[in-house]
Amino acid sequence: ARETHLVMASGFGVNGGTGRCYPFFQDYVTCIRSAELPSACTEKREDYFECLHHRKEFTRLNLILAEAAKQEQARKEGKV
Repeated sequence: ARETHLVMASGFGVNGGTGRCYPFFQDYVTCIRSAELPSACTEKREDYFECLHHRKEFTRLNLILAEAAKQEQARKEGKV
């Protein structure tokens, strides 16, 4: 496998100890180091980035809140 240099900011959590995303980072690095192609590690990368940024979680939450608001509006207008 090729030599890959991946570094996480610190790996330490806010209150010391292991950071919440460090296990995801370790999985990703392990995959990258053993994979023939980086594309084989796409899911590990997505898991790590989701842990860092919560984009999928926030997208889903926004959809749920929008639907709740839509249903509330329909209830107020007597459409339900």
